[in-house]
Amino acid sequence: AEIWRQIRTEDWSHVMIGIGVPTSLWNFDTHYRSIGSWGGDGMGYGPPASVGAALANKKHGRFSVAIQDGDFMYSPGALWTAAHHQIPLLMVMHNNRAYHQEFMHIQRMGNRRNRGIDRAHIGTALDDPAIDYATLARSMGWYAEGPIENPNDLEPALARAKAVVKRGEPALVDVVTQPR
Repeated sequence: AEIWRQIRTEDWSHVMIGIGVPTSLWNFDTHYRSIGSWGGDGMGYGPPASVGAALANKKHGRFSVAIQDGDFMYSPGALWTAAHHQIPLLMVMHNNRAYHQEFMHIQRMGNRRNRGIDRAHIGTALDDPAIDYATLARSMGWYAEGPIENPNDLEPALARAKAVVKRGEPALVDVVTQPR
């Protein structure tokens, strides 16, 4: 809801597939509101696809927003590309500190095969150390805020990041969330 409040008056486009496509909260009223999720994606697809779509949107003056998750760690170099080419993009990290989709799959398979789920975190947890996506983004030339853990800090951070994107630069807001 906080992201929607920031973008609803913009000519916006959600430039990420899969994770975080909030179709029940956002008004997807025209073809370019979403890049879709019809094949061709996989682990690591999100960041470069988002940057590419944001580049395409730039010439139309559209406000590009992407909600990313742990998939981001497969191709973080896309951030450098966006900064280098001054591609305006608001990236919001859904930072649940895990490859949580894979974690849930391992739990399902463990339960189905009566093997237990006590080791589901191995290879899926992104903690110890926890990744600071904001620091990573800043190291590649982005404006970044976070990690945000207090919900009261989210809306002001999104507003500041939106202002940066409106100036034609990329911005990232790292939001620590609960596992879904």
